[in-house]
Amino acid sequence: MALIVVAVVGLLSSSIAFEAAAALAVVLVQGFDAVIGGVISDRVKTLGPAITALVNAAALIWMLTS
Repeated sequence: MALIVVAVVGLLSSSIAFEAAAALAVVLVQGFDAVIGGVISDRVKTLGPAITALVNAAALIWMLTS
C-alpha cells in the first residue's frame, strides 16, 4: 500500500527522480517476492512477481532513456 501512495505522490509532483526511485523500489520488492516464491518452490509465486519485475524494470529503463 505504501508503494502505491509513493507512486501517486510522484505522479502528482512530476518528479522524474522520485518516480524512478519508486519504480526501482517496486522492481526490488517484486524481485524479492520472486526469490521467496522460488525458495518455497511455487511456480506461480515465482513467475508472477518475476515477470512483473521484468516489465517494471523495462518501463523504468524506457522512462529514464526517453
